[in-house]
Amino acid sequence: MRLSEAGDVLTLISAYDNRNFNEETSAAWYDLLHSYSLAEAKHAVKKHYAESRDWLMPADVLRIIKTERRARLAKVETIAPSRADMTSTAAELETTKALSKAIASGELTPEAYEDYVRGNTPWATYRRGLRELRAA
Repeated sequence: MRLSEAGDVLTLISAYDNRNFNEETSAAWYDLLHSYSLAEAKHAVKKHYAESRDWLMPADVLRIIKTERRARLAKVETIAPSRADMTSTAAELETTKALSKAIASGELTPEAYEDYVRGNTPWATYRRGLRELRAA
């Protein structure tokens, strides 16, 4: 997430609870949420306000995102790269970490992961194809 996107999250929060934010608030929220995607943060805000009238804090957003990431990861038994990415131990570890992050964030669905594993396409190429499909 970029700093400007943290402002987008705060704008959404403000739409729900009429709170006023400033640049310092945006920077503080960004400091805690920067490693997550804008889509995840917005989804967490919507989920919170759909289920609660409580004041929303960054810890609430983080809790929702982390819970949903764990649930996504649980849908995939063992995360391992395809043969195309097993060129070295370092490449295998790096790809496994990237796959775990993509699955956790929702960028890679369990079905798409299975498709990637069955194929013989390197993760970087497969991921680029996914992004191109989303952009189209």
